[in-house]
Amino acid sequence: MRNAVYAVIFFFGLVGATGDGPIERWANAAGGRDKVATITSIYREATIEYAGYQGTLKVWHTADGKYRKEEQVATYSLIETFDGVTGTVKQGSGPPHTMTAAESQLATSRRFANANAMFFAFFPERRHGTVAVENDNTIVLKPEGGVEWHVLLDAQTALPKTMIHKEGDQLITVTFDSYETVDGIMFEKEIHRSAGDPARGSVIRFTKTLLNRPADASLFSIPA
Repeated sequence: MRNAVYAVIFFFGLVGATGDGPIERWANAAGGRDKVATITSIYREATIEYAGYQGTLKVWHTADGKYRKEEQVATYSLIETFDGVTGTVKQGSGPPHTMTAAESQLATSRRFANANAMFFAFFPERRHGTVAVENDNTIVLKPEGGVEWHVLLDAQTALPKTMIHKEGDQLITVTFDSYETVDGIMFEKEIHRSAGDPARGSVIRFTKTLLNRPADASLFSIPA
């Protein structure tokens, strides 16, 4: 009996070592860990639909976890930046403010949302936080100081199918409807974001993706 138990442990050890686990399958499906490792920054543009209104989105992300988001929907506008430590938010014509503790906690994880989760999940030597394998297709990401991000992989493609996290008492579900290949790497093309209320859901369709575009440090802060 003991030998049988050891044999099972040895077998599963080999499965992990040969890269058949969900993280390795995701990395291979995304384009390969080596190719993803060459990315230093990602710039994306998208259209957004929310509550019957149309808008635009521009986002900058870096491999080390900085980001900038510019969102415009009807008369609503938002600029959000995070330099890896401190975040700033500016809504409309109002003055910018430093993120609250709750906003900063979300930003700490949000910088690794969607395709940017590759930077956190694939490179253990870079990350500050934990990555846990819940089952064959579910991975839980938790950057240090952030919130948990549950990533459910599609059983057929091994690419993320949904990402789920909590914002306060709300459960946020992002569903990946389609993908596209950019420079040999898979990126989400269309996503649906829902907070449980259909009237508050949004649809984002990416129209441009540029890799390794120069990203000056000034992008990730908002002048007072």
